[in-house]
Amino acid sequence: MLKKTVCSLLMIAVGAGSVSLQATAQDAAWSYSGSNGPNAWHTLSGSYSQCRTGQFQSPINIEGTEPAVMHRLRTDYSVAPVNMVNTRLGVVADYPMGSYLNVGNKSFALNGFMFRSPAEHTVAGETYPLSLQFMHRASDGSRAIVVSLVKEGRENLAMTELTPHLPLEPDQRNTRPEVLINARDFMPHDSSYYRYSGSLTVPPCSEAVSWYILKDPIELSADQINLIKGVIGGPNARPVQARGNRIIMDARGQ
Repeated sequence: MLKKTVCSLLMIAVGAGSVSLQATAQDAAWSYSGSNGPNAWHTLSGSYSQCRTGQFQSPINIEGTEPAVMHRLRTDYSVAPVNMVNTRLGVVADYPMGSYLNVGNKSFALNGFMFRSPAEHTVAGETYPLSLQFMHRASDGSRAIVVSLVKEGRENLAMTELTPHLPLEPDQRNTRPEVLINARDFMPHDSSYYRYSGSLTVPPCSEAVSWYILKDPIELSADQINLIKGVIGGPNARPVQARGNRIIMDARGQ
């Protein structure tokens, strides 16, 4: 069972010299189960009202998509030292300034990535055991989240470099400056994606987030999946939300 926490996985802090993911204290404890679980988030703080009243909430089930020719996702990511924290609601890998997602003429700084168990988005009703969400923010404050879905298969070589350094204990941070990773290695080679407009999947559930769900899942071995799920300690995925009348674009980058 996941413990209560006052940490927000997706609070973005913008400093003079860096933009990084922070586990920042919030005004109300929330969780993924029990009396402070997703169905009650809106009751925990006035600032969480969009978790109930929002019309463009995430995650959603991806189906009934519209074919579209759209910009290719260009990931200009640098290698970075391992710097991960166990927030009690998941494992977040912080990323230093200097890596960017470019979509057309717009550039988003990569703040870091996190593991979800199971994947929050489903595709035609199919659930994946894990996903990685790569969080980005542009200079104008707009957000873009890229998702790598994970399916069971072959051992992932890039993940073998990362998993020995997972922070096992709640509130533990593991920093390994001698171990370098590239976030791009945890994405599929083909950058084709589904795109829609949604929200953060944690309180305060703010909207106007651009989601890019990569079509091709990456593979991890059963042992790798089980290890990551064990460190997370329990489900850390918000339930699927109503799609409403939103268009989901089925894009191949150009």
